Amino acid sequence: MHELLYPIVIPAIAGAIPLFIPRRGKMLAGLISLVAAVWLLWRSIGLFGIGELNYSVTLFSLGEGIPFEFTLRLYHFSAFIILFTAIFGVLIILYSLGYLRGRDTSSTYYSFVLWTLSAAVGAVLTDNLLVLLIFWEILTALLYFLVNLGTEGHEKAAAKCFLVLGFSDAAVLLGVLLIWVTQGTLTMSALEVSTGTPLGVIAFVLVFIGAIAKAGAMPLHSWIPEMAVPTPASIIAFLPASLDKLLGIYLLARISLDIFVIQTGSGLSMMMMIIGSATIIFAVLMALVQHNLKKLLSFHAISQVGYMVLGVGSGIPIAIVGGLFHMLNHAIYKSGLFLGAGAVEKRAGTTELDELGGLARLMPITFVTMIITAFSISGVPPFNGFVSKWLVYQGMLEGGHLIFLVAAIFGSALTLASFIKVLHSLFLGRRPQRLEKVREVDFSMQLPMVFLALLCVLFGVFARYPLERFIIPVVGGSEVGLVGGEIATTEGFWSPTLATALIIIGVVVGLIIYAFGRTRKVREDENVWVGGNVMDSEEIRIPGTHFYKTISEEVNPVFSAGFRDGQQGALDFYNVWGRLGMGLVNVLRTVHNGILSTYLSWAVIGLGILAFILMFR
Repeated sequence: MHELLYPIVIPAIAGAIPLFIPRRGKMLAGLISLVAAVWLLWRSIGLFGIGELNYSVTLFSLGEGIPFEFTLRLYHFSAFIILFTAIFGVLIILYSLGYLRGRDTSSTYYSFVLWTLSAAVGAVLTDNLLVLLIFWEILTALLYFLVNLGTEGHEKAAAKCFLVLGFSDAAVLLGVLLIWVTQGTLTMSALEVSTGTPLGVIAFVLVFIGAIAKAGAMPLHSWIPEMAVPTPASIIAFLPASLDKLLGIYLLARISLDIFVIQTGSGLSMMMMIIGSATIIFAVLMALVQHNLKKLLSFHAISQVGYMVLGVGSGIPIAIVGGLFHMLNHAIYKSGLFLGAGAVEKRAGTTELDELGGLARLMPITFVTMIITAFSISGVPPFNGFVSKWLVYQGMLEGGHLIFLVAAIFGSALTLASFIKVLHSLFLGRRPQRLEKVREVDFSMQLPMVFLALLCVLFGVFARYPLERFIIPVVGGSEVGLVGGEIATTEGFWSPTLATALIIIGVVVGLIIYAFGRTRKVREDENVWVGGNVMDSEEIRIPGTHFYKTISEEVNPVFSAGFRDGQQGALDFYNVWGRLGMGLVNVLRTVHNGILSTYLSWAVIGLGILAFILMFR
């Protein structure tokens, strides 16, 4: 068997083993799956840097002389995506060992996870668009099954995921057929489709729909918030947060850089930049007013896709590097955030922000890792999220796209504001009495969170390594210079190591000032007096979500109505088409009322129209 088949076949075979393990043997199924994922990681490390490798076999012929080939191609981009797919697979399965303990979940959970890894590797390795679509559809089906392992409300969420992604997969199929008809081949490495013709533009848009739906960009985003609450946190961290972002942006980069010829500043480029910037702003505004942690994080997962689409869609080399680096960074910090949310849910029994608070001392590891990942997603230096966003900013400056630059920076500011609310609501403030006995999660859950938090720091402080090793070779010939650790462009530079040293100096000075301030004694009283009455701890506990009610309820009637409509899904693509479908059904019900005279009337009208057409031919 060819060595490129092993990363696809072995996880698929290993995924069948948990099917024969009873529900009580869930831990055994998890350990077997962990071994399989570690093997995939070991294999991925061996494949990375091996150079280009190809495998092809003709399965059957479509018509006369048109072979259907199962073609695999390993090169730098695919090897890099497979490596991090395997890393996230290992982390999620390790985390699940503790997270699923005590939960009524079947051993088949691990089967679905391993099959997802297998299909993801296949989608990245394939060099045939139709084979890619097959793996793409398998991933959609597996997501449906995984969401159905959730709690109350999982049926609606799973159906929405399947329908939205199924629609996008159908769009990709139409795009692939157009490419086949116009180009005569489906081999991705051999394609160079012009977007100077209407058919080329239509084909690009159709495949683009599939890419942004998988990544979760607007307007095909609503499946992610829908699945956030009922779905296990480990699954959200694995698919929408990390794996789907890697796959969706991988496909977007392939069609934008390799398969289609798109001119910088063209209409298609502008379309992608508009979608990217709109996704950044509207999704983060919706995140700002959420009260459920997992749903809030899901809107942030959507918002961050905007930076990737904006960077890749611009066609500017440094912005493309920033968008692809943000793809990787987002998978790291967003997965870490969802794992932190799962840890809180595991111990506190809820992810409602109004019911949480004061967990910093009880869950210190979760607290520190979530601070790091929250600062990373907010673009706070020196963490990794800042570096990739900064590269996108530089690209917008270089291209003179000031409006998109403002949107990107404004989105980062709103993200930070949202995560201040999150950190306060979870870990600071007054702790509810029912949470007094909460303790830190098991080591198997801590380790993935700590590892991802460390990557956020390392990929920020030493950004030169991941950029040189993973990202810049994908773009090729970019104008990004890396000299002495500085990421330099025509507009400026960023030295992560120097900036980190200055930030550390500032923190040390701040701690010294704080220490001197603590030398002054302050009188403390256990009782709080309001109007002569003693208030107990529950009465004076102010959740972190209350401040943000002024944004959604009191700032402006227009904004308030907008937030309310957004919460109800007024602009949800899924709901809009659902209402149109029901309208059509109601029209058909009116027409087909079962009365013979009505049908005779429609027949006469039809004959009249036909006669009119024939008269004027």
